[in-house]
Amino acid sequence: MPVWGRKGGKPLRSKKAVCLILMGIAIAAVPFLLRMREQQRAGQYINQLEDKGNEDETSKETGSRKKEASPYLAEGTVGMAEIPELKIKYPVFEGTGTVQLNEGIGHMENTAPLCGEGNCVLAGHNGSRRGVFFTNLSSARAGMEVKLTTKEGVSHCYTVEEMRVVNPYDAWVTEESDTEVLTLFTCAEHGTRRFACRCVPVEDYGSERGDARRE
Repeated sequence: MPVWGRKGGKPLRSKKAVCLILMGIAIAAVPFLLRMREQQRAGQYINQLEDKGNEDETSKETGSRKKEASPYLAEGTVGMAEIPELKIKYPVFEGTGTVQLNEGIGHMENTAPLCGEGNCVLAGHNGSRRGVFFTNLSSARAGMEVKLTTKEGVSHCYTVEEMRVVNPYDAWVTEESDTEVLTLFTCAEHGTRRFACRCVPVEDYGSERGDARRE
């Protein structure tokens, strides 16, 4: 009869095998759990922004004002980016550091604000274990719709006009513009290049949005 713990004993080998299998499962599950957690957090941010937009609409109708600070704003978010055809819908954070890009899409500092005049530049990870982010951006095509919503609840709609694969520090991505444009970019070719989309606003994006743009 084999003795538990004795070298070469079958029960000991079986226990080691089970432990190794469980460790392998745990390690394999880490990326999935991280992505699920970040997706849940992104969903919470988006829900808070959408709720804020609904509250603002109600306030306009009733003439009331909500003075409480929004938890969405407390997290440092500046809006939301959405590309319906690519199933991209993430909160936008100010800055493009590790913290911001692990949470959602980053707004590059010193570029135009969301839905503002000039070139607004947004960056997102490609193939991150924490979320999809801009992984599908390379599937964008001319004419595809992109929607931005600011933290104030103002939305602008754009269409993709041009796609380029550029060097990491290509000036085209961040070049200034006299008119409102949106530039989205992510890593390409194993991080050695950048895939970028230049988008232009849709002028007739509904009468209500058109009024907001004119304001």
